[in-house]
Amino acid sequence: MSKIHEKKTCDVIIAAMHKRTKIGCKKLIQEAINNCSVPTIQNYIRRNYMRNTQQWALWVPSVAIDCKKQSDSKSAAFDFRVKKVSAYGVEKDIIEEIHKFPLPFQHLLIKEACAVMDRLEKGKGAPALDCHCLFRNRYLLPCKHIFHEHMYGDVKLLTTDVWRMFQKIFEESGFEVYEHRELVIEFVQTEQQKKAKSRKLTVFELTERVRDRYWSVEEGGNAERTEAFISTLEASLNPIIIQFK
Repeated sequence: MSKIHEKKTCDVIIAAMHKRTKIGCKKLIQEAINNCSVPTIQNYIRRNYMRNTQQWALWVPSVAIDCKKQSDSKSAAFDFRVKKVSAYGVEKDIIEEIHKFPLPFQHLLIKEACAVMDRLEKGKGAPALDCHCLFRNRYLLPCKHIFHEHMYGDVKLLTTDVWRMFQKIFEESGFEVYEHRELVIEFVQTEQQKKAKSRKLTVFELTERVRDRYWSVEEGGNAERTEAFISTLEASLNPIIIQFK
């Protein structure tokens, strides 16, 4: 920084350092180059600042966090569809059908299947067959009552067709089947959430540009020009705010 002896140019580079977005950072660096009157300093900035912002600008930590989140999201998505649970004492044909569900539901189903076996091992009476239990209504999945009747009762309720019916619910509708139920589930980030994040970044960038331009005009010392800027900004924003109330 000591080689950038023009104060205005130096101030712009410092502002670029504190930018929270890569686009805003590079825009300010280019602005510093364009407004600098000394060619040697222009070349110095191009060589030492424009091409390596990831080594000194503050936008880098936020990008690193985003990369970590993206990596975690991909890992979670892989586990969600591919990873399979294991359970001791559950019949092989039941496990094979459970493995056809997403990972969170595999855990739920295994717990219900094991609940029946735990009761029997403790010498307790089997629960009555009741397909209107809380678990069944909440998750739309086979409950411990259905598992008990299938494994130890006279009727094999969980036929191939019945399993396929349960699995098809999630293949066709995904988590939309829970939209009107009192249930909160943590999802892998959806495409809609990614688009919403992109929109937020766009608004953040626009806000930052407006703020930077205001301070540039304000620091110019011309009160009339500053007032004109604020009036123009207010006149432009008010119709938008009113339209989207």
